Amino acid sequence: MKVLLLKDYVHLGKAGDILNVKDGYARNYLIPQKIAVPLTEGLQKQLENLKKSIEIRNQKLKEKSIELKEKIDSKRFTIKVVAGKDGKLYQALTKEKISEILSKELNEHIDKHWIEIERPIKATGIYNIKLNLPGLIKANVELELIS
Repeated sequence: MKVLLLKDYVHLGKAGDILNVKDGYARNYLIPQKIAVPLTEGLQKQLENLKKSIEIRNQKLKEKSIELKEKIDSKRFTIKVVAGKDGKLYQALTKEKISEILSKELNEHIDKHWIEIERPIKATGIYNIKLNLPGLIKANVELELIS
């Protein structure tokens, strides 16, 4: 199935790209998540106008991501957590929890999909968290977990 990407997607491509993907992947994931739309004859005719609007939207997203990066890049956020005597957390810090914490601290929306950690954090200490912001902007945040 041919689809038109509406958003930049790390594993597929940039917004405005036309891709040939498996039918199930398109119907069950890309289209419901509003990452892509099916490419029809009518859509092909409107493609140039759509590409212009996508470029404008992507430029705005990129500008917002750059502003957010300037706000958070290389800053350290100290977070008080509940931990045992040995420094192990009673509840692991996942991408979802980190997203909630950063969103609350910054008063900005931080999507859990932007956060890049190998595995959930299970102990106190200082952690370097990488963020993949929209517009292919990368940022780094330090989380200091104290009990």
